[in-house]
Amino acid sequence: MDPRIKPIPLYSWRWRIASLASPSNLAPRGLARVLTLTFVGSALLLVLLSGCGGGGGGTAAPTEVQPPPPAGTLSASKPGELLAYARAKLAERQAQRELAASDYVSFVGIASDPVPAAPGTSTPSLGSVTASTAIDRSGTTVQETGVDEDDVLKSDGSLILTLAREAQLKPGGAAARVAVYRRQTNGSPELAGATTLNSDAEATSIYTGMYLAATAGRAVALGGSPNFGPVDFCPGTVPCPTLAFAPVPIVSKPKVVLDVLGLPGNAAPVLRDKLRIDGNLVGSRLIGNTLILVTQHAPKLAVDALPWNAPKADREALLARLTAQDLLPQITVNGGPASALVAETDCYVEPKNASFGLDITTITTIDLASDTLARRSRCFIGGSEALYMSSTALYLATSRYTVTPAANSARTVFPQQISTDIHKFALNTGAVDYRGSGNVNGHLGWDSQSRSYRFSEFNGDLRVLTFTGQTGWGALSDATNPAAPAPSPATLTVLRERSGDKSLQTVATLPNAQRPATLGKPGEQVYAVRFVGDRGYVVTFRRIDPLYVLDLSNPTDPKAVGELQAAGFSNYLFPAGNGLLLGVGRDADERGAVTGVKVALFDVADPARPTQRASYTLGDQSSVSSLEYSRHGIDLFARGNQVRVLLPVTSYNFSKEGQPFALQRFEVDAGARTLVQKAPLAASVLDPSKGLDMGLQRTLQIGDQVYFFNGNTLSLYGW
Repeated sequence: MDPRIKPIPLYSWRWRIASLASPSNLAPRGLARVLTLTFVGSALLLVLLSGCGGGGGGTAAPTEVQPPPPAGTLSASKPGELLAYARAKLAERQAQRELAASDYVSFVGIASDPVPAAPGTSTPSLGSVTASTAIDRSGTTVQETGVDEDDVLKSDGSLILTLAREAQLKPGGAAARVAVYRRQTNGSPELAGATTLNSDAEATSIYTGMYLAATAGRAVALGGSPNFGPVDFCPGTVPCPTLAFAPVPIVSKPKVVLDVLGLPGNAAPVLRDKLRIDGNLVGSRLIGNTLILVTQHAPKLAVDALPWNAPKADREALLARLTAQDLLPQITVNGGPASALVAETDCYVEPKNASFGLDITTITTIDLASDTLARRSRCFIGGSEALYMSSTALYLATSRYTVTPAANSARTVFPQQISTDIHKFALNTGAVDYRGSGNVNGHLGWDSQSRSYRFSEFNGDLRVLTFTGQTGWGALSDATNPAAPAPSPATLTVLRERSGDKSLQTVATLPNAQRPATLGKPGEQVYAVRFVGDRGYVVTFRRIDPLYVLDLSNPTDPKAVGELQAAGFSNYLFPAGNGLLLGVGRDADERGAVTGVKVALFDVADPARPTQRASYTLGDQSSVSSLEYSRHGIDLFARGNQVRVLLPVTSYNFSKEGQPFALQRFEVDAGARTLVQKAPLAASVLDPSKGLDMGLQRTLQIGDQVYFFNGNTLSLYGW
């Protein structure tokens, strides 16, 4: 460990579920998010930074005066330091309780003053299209090529794995199951077998996704469990002064659930290992056979169970008995005894952190090809709300704020001054190496599914787009609602690692004094952001859809170079090769009122003159696509100059008995620069009484065959 490590602080935070409210025609999307937050307890965001250490050109010339590192920095914990840090924070917590004369004081997101922001051309690639060199196929739509993300449908071209994400609502209830299909010579999927995942007997488990490490012959299903139950704050025979005061005998003891399965050829998958980690799942990625987990643990401490006016002697007795092991997360393997996930000296602290939170964020790497599932972990004091990964580095983000609902409204309100801390960790052969931290003004937005796309790493520099307003649009209807708050301005920041002091230094922002124009016209809010090589693409919306092209080839002087206006807006932008972007979002009328699902092809080969080549509108204002529930809801398959696109779309009309559903098809011809809609597959009317989770609709393309997974069953179609 480097004792000089001085990155930036990570602060605990709270995201109000109320802020996720959707308009009535998007109610299922809001429900899906509530379930994710309730059972998994994670909100993922992402941050990016340089892939290689050493600064990548960010080291100043010897004659320059080095700017100071961020005001709040991380440092490696020495023996006893973590415990001393925690005791000091607990004393600060108690002072706040006594000041408020209440047990119910929020210790989330209180932080020091924000840190003010310091004043080679490539061709866009199919970065989000997954393909196999062995078997021509698509795969999970990911942000970075080679960095896999968990999902409910996985394949190596020969095997197809599905995850039915049933919840174990009570002991003996329905549990999740993984099914393995083997493709026959004619392409038909033959069920090799299915395995029910063994959830913990006392808990409700929600499995959120899985990975396939084909070369290791293993699959991994992961998720979380709130694990409600009584907490024994005073184990053993030690007298417990809190017994007479403890107000909460039953609390949540969340666990990250990770099941490792073996894949024995033509048989059902075999559950080999069960790992349970204290805390909530922030996010995960898979590179090769290395699984990267980010978890967050809030320790349950006896001193916190005391009411604010408990006798001082009782409080001091509990503080005296506090140990570092009481603070750190534990792991159990195959039901064995719990052991420490990390040691005290594996952690970082932030001495200048003014937050009262004691959340522990842990980064764990697991070698799925190892018989023993060899793992390494590092942690820091602080919460994480976003995760971004390049092929060589992991970035975690924490915003310094407490969000609150506005008066008489479910809208989210942020403090006037908001900033986001970004921490970079390099991953080398399974080791987690802290590289540095930085800070940017603003926050990462209201949509947890989109936060990772606010970041990108290119040539060792991190580009991040943040929102800097106290309020903004949290629902599609805000664009036409006179009572809605003003949209939030946006800022682009470029950060560069400076290895000398473990900092991520700001090298440029946009807007700036030389380029003061806003990102988007006044009265518009950013909806989609995508970085591709040395270009950035930003979509804003009020009544029309301006697409802005950013030239980032000079990272110290980013600038907007092109603009296109078209009806509606895009929530997501996907590179389609040869200077083309596929946009998926909503159409809108001349008043800005949202109508159907819009799929459009943008030509950005000439960044100064972007054009819209074609667009299609699906259904009316009641229509939704699976992308509105999950960023993995679209399937793109590149074959030469052609990109085949599959997008599940449903029109919700609750006045009728059914809901028309269709698996929409499109073809992009990058050579002819065209977008063509094909006849849909799997068109039907679904029975609302049987439920419909658009967030689980997935497709897979292998050659000319299409496999459609609706959350429970797998079907085969021809393209």
